[in-house]
Amino acid sequence: MMGSPFPDHVRLVIFDADNTLRRVTIPGKVCPHGPGEWEPMPGIREALASLRWGPDGLRLGMASNQDHVFYGHLTAAMARRLLQDAAEAATGHRPPDGAVRFCAHAMDAGCGCRKPAPGLLHEAMAFHEIGPEATLFVGDAEVDREAARRADIPFLHVADLLASRS
Repeated sequence: MMGSPFPDHVRLVIFDADNTLRRVTIPGKVCPHGPGEWEPMPGIREALASLRWGPDGLRLGMASNQDHVFYGHLTAAMARRLLQDAAEAATGHRPPDGAVRFCAHAMDAGCGCRKPAPGLLHEAMAFHEIGPEATLFVGDAEVDREAARRADIPFLHVADLLASRS
């Protein structure tokens, strides 16, 4: 078994969802609206499932823009469930509700939680009571990288995570 792909000092790993832990299987959709509309990203299980997650291991958080809730395409409860399902599929660990943070505002709302704003990352760190010095954000987009920068936490592109495991 390979060791952790994360630096030893990292205690909390926060993930983006779409194109990081999961990918949509319905042509034309950018995010799933229900079960059966997504699958784990290729290689993500192999990269993460062997790690110890939870109170005795790495803490797990999610930070995702979910404006489709605002637009009425899915409920906040369904968005949370789908995010938790993606985390569990990738890691074998289901994060608690408070660790799953998402922005359900309109794309142009100007809120402090929509990435690239750092609000979701701050909320996930506060939930776990872990500071930026022991946190890492894994994502796939420039808004993820910028959110990490604004939250003063390191960023790891999912492609680099997957490449480190091959």
